[in-house]
Amino acid sequence: MNGCIDVYLPYTINTRDMNNIKHIHEVIFLIERNNESWTPTELVDAIADAWGQDVHFGACSGNAFPKENALDFLLMRHKVVLSEEGKIGLHPSMTICDGHKV
Repeated sequence: MNGCIDVYLPYTINTRDMNNIKHIHEVIFLIERNNESWTPTELVDAIADAWGQDVHFGACSGNAFPKENALDFLLMRHKVVLSEEGKIGLHPSMTICDGHKV
């Protein structure tokens, strides 16, 4: 495994008709820049504020998915964790592809 996030989702979105697709790593960077202080609802709002209501995310391989699924995807891939206070933080062992580092 090369450290990239890949995804399997049970649905496919036609990306030919979508202009607002970002890499899921952008959400990781957004969380990092905010000092890991958002709740799940606040994260979805911050994503919409940053990139618009219609933003979708893709990974190194896989289909695009809506902003509402970004947190579940990152939790499933052990990129983020939820604290006891319900705040989102980066997983201590989280790594990303070298090609996507800021």
